[in-house]
Amino acid sequence: MRIDSLIKALAEIPPEIRPGRLADLPGEGEDWTAVYDLDQASPQTDALPGANLRMCADCAYRPNSPERQGDERHAADADMLDRIVRDGEPFWCHQGIRQPVTFRCDDGIEIPAHPGSYDPPIVDAIPYKADGTPADLCAGWLHRRATELRHG
Repeated sequence: MRIDSLIKALAEIPPEIRPGRLADLPGEGEDWTAVYDLDQASPQTDALPGANLRMCADCAYRPNSPERQGDERHAADADMLDRIVRDGEPFWCHQGIRQPVTFRCDDGIEIPAHPGSYDPPIVDAIPYKADGTPADLCAGWLHRRATELRHG
């Protein structure tokens, strides 16, 4: 197979089987570099996280989200989402978080990243948006957590 054919075939990988992390790539990511949608500013560790009050259109807590449907390329699944609500472990909104769009091998081959991949810097268990501000708590998680606390 010619290199051009290989590159075209890799670019046409369906989203549901695209790699989401460097470790998902051949050689567990060695010789690969993530190419991000946004430049990452230094985390503003003196700022406090905020909270979204409305669920975003693709919130993991929506009933038909990929996470709830068992898409293994997402960092969470339905059981984990329910467990962290019960345990009070924060879940952070992805809005403003940088995403890898492709992974580039040292020899120039690029593979599209899974659309649900996010790769923020994390300091003291808090992820940071591309602009350097702390991520917001997820509105879907907040709603479910408030219900959990009211109804025990």
